[in-house]
Amino acid sequence: MSHTEGPGPGPVRATVHGSRLRVGSASGATLTLTQCDATTCGAASVLAARLLRGLGPVLPTPSPGPGALPARDLAAGLARLQRALKTRMNRDGLGALPWPGRLGSAPWSVAAAMTRAWQQAGTVYELRPVRDEGQRWQRAVERVRAHLSQGLPVILLTGGPLLPRGGDRAGSAARRALALAPAVPRHYVLAVPWTLIGSRDPGAGRAHVYEPGSGTVRVLDLLALRDRRGTGPRELGSWPRVLALIAPCPVDDA
Repeated sequence: MSHTEGPGPGPVRATVHGSRLRVGSASGATLTLTQCDATTCGAASVLAARLLRGLGPVLPTPSPGPGALPARDLAAGLARLQRALKTRMNRDGLGALPWPGRLGSAPWSVAAAMTRAWQQAGTVYELRPVRDEGQRWQRAVERVRAHLSQGLPVILLTGGPLLPRGGDRAGSAARRALALAPAVPRHYVLAVPWTLIGSRDPGAGRAHVYEPGSGTVRVLDLLALRDRRGTGPRELGSWPRVLALIAPCPVDDA
């Protein structure tokens, strides 16, 4: 987490500044929110959604002193929050059994965490597998944008083949077979309502996307053609596919 120094952490808030999701305390310490390790992209996405909605916690303020590093303390506090959120999400990820932490967070547990964050508004999130092409995908993107226009974020589960497609020197038949295998879920990113970041509607088919690996918030054309076997856009964590949406249920189903 890149950061600047301030007088000490307090109530946590989030804003977008210079294409980055900046998180800070009321007392001045600020940093770019990124996932704290390779397995917390789901937790970081849920945390970002909560912070943008104004549901940030009040982190303990360390005792002042000549060696105090407020931004470092804020970074450590946010990392603890991510790990605690991941632990809670994974506790019942396999029913009576926990979800393996090395695999990140179970998608249905991420949906449950988003429901808890929006429970006062009566919004229930669900996991919806998608195929990111064709007319059905166009309709799915329209629904995503409708949620965003209402101030409701949507999490995208991205992924791709086990191995990217190589050129003529890609190697063995086994490697080529892996490149042609079905896509595997790998990463979570957050589609952010433009009203929560003081921005404008980015236009048809587009959304502001927070990518927790880099902490950036950029506009992505969700309908743009992508090489489904190659490297994807940085807004999707460089994965080429959107495999599922974690989005509010239709009102009639909630």
